[in-house]
Amino acid sequence: MQLELPPLLVKIAATSACPVYIVGGYIRNSLLGLPKSDIDICGSLLPDNLNVDAKVVPVNKRLGTAIITDGVESYEYTPFRYESYGSGGEHCPKQVSFGASLYEDARRRDFTAGSVYYDIKKKEFIDPYGGLNDIKNRTLRCVDPDFTFEDDGLRLMRLCRIAAETGFEVDKSTADAAKRNRAKLRDISPERKRQELDKILTADLKYGVPEAHYRGVELLKELKLWEFIIKEVADMDGVAQNPLYHKYDCLEHSLMAVRYAPPDIRLAALVHDIAKPVCMKRDGNTYLHNIVGAEMVKKALGQEGLKYPNATVSRISELVRLHMYDMGGKTKGGKVKIFVATHFELIPDLVALIKADGKATGQKDIAPVHRFETVYDEIVKTHVPTSLNDLAVNGDDVVAAGISGKDVASALGELWRMCILNPTLNDKQTLKEKIAFIKRKIKV
Repeated sequence: MQLELPPLLVKIAATSACPVYIVGGYIRNSLLGLPKSDIDICGSLLPDNLNVDAKVVPVNKRLGTAIITDGVESYEYTPFRYESYGSGGEHCPKQVSFGASLYEDARRRDFTAGSVYYDIKKKEFIDPYGGLNDIKNRTLRCVDPDFTFEDDGLRLMRLCRIAAETGFEVDKSTADAAKRNRAKLRDISPERKRQELDKILTADLKYGVPEAHYRGVELLKELKLWEFIIKEVADMDGVAQNPLYHKYDCLEHSLMAVRYAPPDIRLAALVHDIAKPVCMKRDGNTYLHNIVGAEMVKKALGQEGLKYPNATVSRISELVRLHMYDMGGKTKGGKVKIFVATHFELIPDLVALIKADGKATGQKDIAPVHRFETVYDEIVKTHVPTSLNDLAVNGDDVVAAGISGKDVASALGELWRMCILNPTLNDKQTLKEKIAFIKRKIKV
């Protein structure tokens, strides 16, 4: 099979002072008919010595990488190199040197399916370590898996992510080595682990492999990696749940919730029950796990953990805190309406989480429309004010009526709740009359 290549690549190979090769995911995807990835190219010379008929822009001189472009198309070029790492499995190599052969360059790459080279000029494949056969068999394998994972602990998560995205099976020797070397993830920065986790949680979107995200998080469990990513997730493993309400233990239930959740809710689904082990140990029950979990999320995902942006941590913490509200559906309608209005922006996400949580119990059918959704639609249709800014009066009106200090906020809150329950009251004159009534109550 010959690869169909853009004109600039053909031109680069034709004018280069050394053979230029395509390597990596583009070859794998082309052979399998998957959507094409970016094209990475490489060769034996440093970028400055290529003499190609195109502009060469250095990117990382230490690694020798450069962008080759004609102003329209661009490709990243990397010279063949040797890499040596420290003893801890850090992601970045300690030493880099050039002058490696193609076979030596291929050995430093993580998986054989990404270690197939295509000579652009000769239009032929070079397969140092059996990668073409592994692509054909959809197998993810390392030539020397202990060496691979010892060098770079992030490859442990990449293994799970690429296997999930492509639907490849993991070679047994590679999986066994991943388990042996799982502690190498300790040396990877939280930001790097976070990036890989985000990709795993959306793995089904990469190439359209059904439920790839679920397989990814399950692989993290099978290879015992969660302990070094989010320890609180690992702690859920084996924690039993009431069989009247749950088919799975705490961790599997959470992974199933990830399975059923839409992409932007999956991180919340993963951590929504992380406090259950703590609550069981402390209280002998899980009644307050949503409250305790909301605080645990701030640590696990925040600056002490994976360093997600503050807005993301706050959103997920709030979803975890609220996901048990009205679980039995017995809260009075007025209270539910006030709840939905005061958390209006979060309700669609909260409903998605609640539905995924319910389906992940394995014990009950989930209604297609949740109670919160019905109330949400009613609020939209009847123009219920969903924030203090939507009221026909403001703090100045309250102060002008003779209310001061902390009573101003209290009065506005009371007016808002009135208008949530009866949006026809949201009229300036009507609310001014209500302010006068509130003032008399305060003085009493």
